[in-house]
Amino acid sequence: MSKHTLSLTLAAALLTAAATTAHAASPTLYGNRAAFMAATTGHQVQDFEGFADGTSLLGVEVLPGVTLSTNLDRLEIFQGSGDKEAFATSRDGAEAWYDITLTGGIHAFGFDVDAFDPATPGPAFLSFLFADGDTTYTEIPILPVNATEQDPLFFGIVSDVAVVGIRWAEGPEIGGIACCEETALDNLVVAAPVPEPGTMALFLGGAGALAAWRRRRGAHGPAR
Repeated sequence: MSKHTLSLTLAAALLTAAATTAHAASPTLYGNRAAFMAATTGHQVQDFEGFADGTSLLGVEVLPGVTLSTNLDRLEIFQGSGDKEAFATSRDGAEAWYDITLTGGIHAFGFDVDAFDPATPGPAFLSFLFADGDTTYTEIPILPVNATEQDPLFFGIVSDVAVVGIRWAEGPEIGGIACCEETALDNLVVAAPVPEPGTMALFLGGAGALAAWRRRRGAHGPAR
């Protein structure tokens, strides 16, 4: 085996070991934005303020690797009482949901659900789908308490396996129209899990060993 091949093999082994050590037992769900942000890094946030009112979001990549869809007729930018958000209409069917599709290996994602109406909403359901096909975290019942634009519900997930889809299925509007609650999505955030201390130490130690090997190789001249 040549020294060049050995260096590539060593680098691959170090990266594989780091990835194996970082493997978590299960996803972690967050209901608090501050806690989610503290557990993640590299945040990319979409608050929709840069879009014109009425802009269609169907098929639009709102963040790298993130697109939105709905079973309703339209999904567009809506100017709420406080800020802009992604809102689906029209609400004349039996049910309504938002689908968030994630591509490119996203392991941490969060979002706000705004504006329940009336004050006594029915239960909603939250589902997460993973790259390995795991469906354990699907149709989680959510019993919201009068979320508003100023005080939204936050949902976040940090997972060892890439998340490929999230569905927010609105509950029935108690005493209201036949369809469902009027909720919107806002403040989407793509992030990365903060590396575990042991994993980072292993990776940095391995990288240091590889750098030292390369220095020794340089001191003895190129391989023949």
